[in-house]
Amino acid sequence: MSRLFLPLLLLLVQCTQVKGPSTAPAASLPAAFCYVDTVAPTVQTELKYAGNDNFVGRPIWGYTGHRAVLRRDTAAAVARAAEALAKEGYGLRIYDAYRPAAAMQDFYAWSKTDDDRMKARFYPNITKRGIYEGKYIGLQSEHSWGIAVDITLIRLADGKECDMGGHHDLLDASSATDYPDLTPAQKANRRRLCKAMEDAGMRNYSKEWWHFYLHPMGQVYAYSFPLNDKL
Repeated sequence: MSRLFLPLLLLLVQCTQVKGPSTAPAASLPAAFCYVDTVAPTVQTELKYAGNDNFVGRPIWGYTGHRAVLRRDTAAAVARAAEALAKEGYGLRIYDAYRPAAAMQDFYAWSKTDDDRMKARFYPNITKRGIYEGKYIGLQSEHSWGIAVDITLIRLADGKECDMGGHHDLLDASSATDYPDLTPAQKANRRRLCKAMEDAGMRNYSKEWWHFYLHPMGQVYAYSFPLNDKL
């Protein structure tokens, strides 16, 4: 997940106008995009918004596929991070990558409902309104630009996720990358992930240990094509 970068990034972004959700799939991926598995085949993918294990509790608009998509330069950065981690016996698992801009509208529409069934697991200490006020999510996201990824560390020996001191999209102070009340092992895992991603050209969002975005990001646009694995 991501927050709205203000005000600096608004000076850098040229976004296409995003209209309401469309059911018509795109004929192909935009030229600048690719499936991550074609560039980083060792990186695993588990798109949380394609299922029910997310803060909304259902599939999000546009997540009808299960392959991660990113802008090619961002996918290449993830591949570099995976290559470096492999030398240490670690790998990467993607939870979210490109996200249709209309999915952000889906999040916002959900925030206006009374549905609180995922509160205990995903936002136990804040209200639904607090999700936006706390900048865990905004009305726009660099995910929709194809330059951001939510990701975690796994052990290559058994494919199990490392203990990061909390799960993806736990919208809580404990998800801050440098949260002090972690075990030494949890702190080491967060540092290992951050170093690999940052050495590869990505930057971390300090409130979410799992969220990274390409830097420098270049010229960016918002996209809203759905993920259907057939583009």
